[in-house]
Amino acid sequence: VVRYRRYLDALGVPHPALEWGLRWCEVHAPDPDEVVLVHQDFRTGNYMVDEHGLSAILDWEFSGWGDPMSDIGWFCARCWRFGNETLEAGGIAPRAPFYRGYERQSGRRIDPVRVAYWEVMAHIRWAVIALQQGARTTAGGEASLELALTGRIYPPQLELEVLAMTPPARWKAA
Repeated sequence: VVRYRRYLDALGVPHPALEWGLRWCEVHAPDPDEVVLVHQDFRTGNYMVDEHGLSAILDWEFSGWGDPMSDIGWFCARCWRFGNETLEAGGIAPRAPFYRGYERQSGRRIDPVRVAYWEVMAHIRWAVIALQQGARTTAGGEASLELALTGRIYPPQLELEVLAMTPPARWKAA
């Protein structure tokens, strides 16, 4: 949360919905049951599958130590479903069978409350990353139509998702 608040502040433009989401994350931060190596960008596009199943996980530059539920939350976040709303696990499967498979393979129980927290954080992270990508183009650092559009199109959608996932009635007393 601290890192993404710092990134957001560095952009120099207010984003109240993301600030709200960061505060919500501070208030609701779960204590991780354990700390493990997490990918932090596990989603469709960053893994390979062949006829035998999962064959590779790609794009490890964001990896680090953290709550294993953070990867589950990132994968299940609406922003990575690509319009497949009924397929909550990365736009490829319903959530329940994905959870069962994860539990069976990892020996680790899914905590839906922690996953929900990490889904909120996933939308905030992707919004901040998209804003940073857009800012690189407007500052003259990188001429890229893709990055410019990413910075303009995705953040408003992600901000709405953060607001929908964090209504005031869901806040617990601090």
